[in-house]
Amino acid sequence: MSNSNENIFQLSVLSQDDPSAADGDKLVCIVSKITGGELRSNPFLLNEEVKLPIPPVSGKPTPATPTWFLIRNSEREESSFTLEIFCPEDPTYPIKQITVKASDVAKWAKIPYDKRENQIYQEGKYGIFGFAQEEGDYLIYTVTAGVLDPKKHG
Repeated sequence: MSNSNENIFQLSVLSQDDPSAADGDKLVCIVSKITGGELRSNPFLLNEEVKLPIPPVSGKPTPATPTWFLIRNSEREESSFTLEIFCPEDPTYPIKQITVKASDVAKWAKIPYDKRENQIYQEGKYGIFGFAQEEGDYLIYTVTAGVLDPKKHG
């Protein structure tokens, strides 16, 4: 494997923990499936519950943002992550399964930054949205949960 960023698809997941959003400080995610590549070794594995970090609180260290790196097999083969976001402490919190495809992230990331839209996965007090970025062949997708009424822009 080379040290270049070529054909890397990065997924990061965190909680914004908005006031009045449901359970923002108790959310977890599981990345349950990848396609079209191999997961690069890191502390976050497949099928493992990972607590989502919240914005830093004064005087407390901020935990690392859970991030997975998929080394894509090729640009022609579709690569994807499938994840679930839920609250194990609140059975009324709706479980949200999201599949993020590299081809979609590449398409969204090509839109000029000031015209780019967030992808809204859940609304209201259970808000979840995603945002795409690209640096060369390096695709970056960030999913943010714990958001009250996520917006398409901004």
